[in-house]
Amino acid sequence: MGRGRAGQTLVLVALMLTALIGLVALAIDGNNAYAQRRRAQNAADAGAMAGTRALWFAQRGTGDESTILQVIYQIAEAQGIPDTDGQPGNAVNGNIQGFYYISDTVQIPIPAGVVPPNARGVRVVAQNPFRSFLAAVIGHANLRVSAEALAIYFPGWSSGEYALTALCKNENTNGPCYQNALNLTGSSIYVNGGIHSNAGLNLTSADPRRAPHVVLENGVCEYGGEAYGLNDAGLGCVGAPPIIMEWLYSIPEFGPGGSHWEAAGRKFCLQPSSNRGVTLDPTAPYTPTAGTCGPNTLSTYRLVNEALYYVVGDVTLRIPSGWSTPITITIAATGRINVDMKNCPDIDGDRNPECSRLYPYTARNLLFFSPVRDATSSVVQVSAPNIYWNGLIYAPVGLVRMSSAGNIVTDAGAILAWRIDLSGSSISITASQDLGPIGRPRMKLIR
Repeated sequence: MGRGRAGQTLVLVALMLTALIGLVALAIDGNNAYAQRRRAQNAADAGAMAGTRALWFAQRGTGDESTILQVIYQIAEAQGIPDTDGQPGNAVNGNIQGFYYISDTVQIPIPAGVVPPNARGVRVVAQNPFRSFLAAVIGHANLRVSAEALAIYFPGWSSGEYALTALCKNENTNGPCYQNALNLTGSSIYVNGGIHSNAGLNLTSADPRRAPHVVLENGVCEYGGEAYGLNDAGLGCVGAPPIIMEWLYSIPEFGPGGSHWEAAGRKFCLQPSSNRGVTLDPTAPYTPTAGTCGPNTLSTYRLVNEALYYVVGDVTLRIPSGWSTPITITIAATGRINVDMKNCPDIDGDRNPECSRLYPYTARNLLFFSPVRDATSSVVQVSAPNIYWNGLIYAPVGLVRMSSAGNIVTDAGAILAWRIDLSGSSISITASQDLGPIGRPRMKLIR
């Protein structure tokens, strides 16, 4: 009996030791698993954010699917996720999976063969294998935890994500915002590419017999929280955080020695000796000397087509009556820019004058740039019987105003300004994805 009881005791002790080891293993390896899970989550979070930024650039021609994967893997490996092919930092790691986020119900594994243009983010699943301390005693030497994260981008302003962007904000020293920080007036209004105002917006239609008066496609309509008497013409515009952004350009870049000056083929530097500014007119007798810059007594120069103009002071682009030749230029002025198009002929007999069309020349399709700080008087003013332009009109701390008795049209353009005021019989604006330098998206971890 004694030996039997002793044997039973040994069995019980063995069972108790096994249970105790299991509890200790659970405590030690459980804490380790929690730390490893945290590491996996950090890797997934960082990889999703980095992958989403890489996606943004890849959709705009900088990088491809291999770039996106390599960025995800490099960031995740830096957070402690083991490499699987013996070459850390490349675009291969079996412990990490990436997915393009299209919507909550559509997510495509990376690589997909091509970067989807409608992807808005990246989801990352990170697997973190690790060796146990004591769990190996009970047959669990290798453990694994996983985590996932999703990040999406919200465009600030870049490359035509918005057709119209009004940056007005009360806390800026530029002065108060206005109800019509973004104001469109026309019998019909069509915008393809999105509308954003950091303050209010006002979309009006002068002809109630026409419907729909305002159409928005392929973009959102957003306004700031301090919108005064919002009038969105029934678009259902939504409140959105303000877009706070660095300047896309600086004026010195366009002067002699600047990066955009050096990149331009044909260029002119105009520096009038008086405060009258300069006028560019295709019929003027005197052609400016290319590439020079210095005070002079002339106030009017012949407009040379397909050129960059850097102007110290104000500039007027005057298109005389009967002139219909397209104009391809980039004007960067330290002062105000005024475009005055006189009456022009009806060439095709449709009773619609064919005014000169404005096209951008250089600096990633920049048309006009003025840094003048004025929210009440026009910094960039375009007046014509009909206005047709392509390219980016940029006045980050000023008012851009277009006024026409006819139509205001662009099929590859955008306006980024402190305030925007467009008034015409009809307005049709289609944004382009290749306007301005590639900017910084706003990114957010969703889960």
